[in-house]
Amino acid sequence: MRRIAMLGVMSIMLLGLAACGSGADSDNSKSDEATPKTEEKAAKKEEASTKQDVGSDSDAKDQTDAKQDKEEVTTKEDTPTTADKEATTPDTPAENSKTENKVATEQKRTATTFSLSADGFKQSAVAPKTGGTVSLVYLNTTPQTADFGPLKVTVKQYKLESVTGANKKMDPYSPESYLANQNGFVVTADVIVENTSASSINYLAERIQINGGGISKGASLENFVPTAYQLSGSTAAHNIFPAKSKREGAITYMLNKDNYYKLVHLTKLIVPNPNDFAEKPLATKTPKAIDLDFRITE
Repeated sequence: MRRIAMLGVMSIMLLGLAACGSGADSDNSKSDEATPKTEEKAAKKEEASTKQDVGSDSDAKDQTDAKQDKEEVTTKEDTPTTADKEATTPDTPAENSKTENKVATEQKRTATTFSLSADGFKQSAVAPKTGGTVSLVYLNTTPQTADFGPLKVTVKQYKLESVTGANKKMDPYSPESYLANQNGFVVTADVIVENTSASSINYLAERIQINGGGISKGASLENFVPTAYQLSGSTAAHNIFPAKSKREGAITYMLNKDNYYKLVHLTKLIVPNPNDFAEKPLATKTPKAIDLDFRITE
């Protein structure tokens, strides 16, 4: 009986132990099952963290690249190309404008003021002094030369102007006042005197005469000739032409109507020989004066 009781107790104990063992195994199994899950969660968390870090690095890199691209674009936009520089250079149009204004000013001056240029010679130096109506009647631009050897006298161009109704007050003691109270004409010749010798030559350009119809008229170096264009050999003396020099200036002839209508027939310009004024004879090509054709009518 006792033995049976002990066997029963032992059976109960064994059953208790088995139950405990089963519980432990169950707990261990649960623990084992939980452990992989925990490790899997940790792995996923670490992987997520890694992805986040990688994404963060990638985003940072993208932001850096974007910033660099933006800076590069900004730099390209801020830096003008060669074409832009050339297109936006302000000096070219400004300089062109200045040049055009200067040219226009020079042309305007040339068109209204007498000079020895081709255009300026067409303008009148007579009208500002006489007033009235001054008209260009005849213009000759074919040069003619009286070649004496050591001295050459060239008429580069000449013109005839008519003066009608002069109405400006003029100095009565001035030779120009000859046309103050009468209609008449002014002949202006552009003359070049060239000394080709090795010594100075004395020459009187005012002795160049206009001849025709049995009358002659001497020239003037000053009448209706602006000071800047008066023919002069040197500043010391207008009649002394230095060695190897060339001087250019205008000479004029004033004519009344009667003079003009006589001179228009077979008009000549008589250029005197330099030996007429020389202290020592010059080795000229001719001992006489040289006549040049000098037509003064249309």
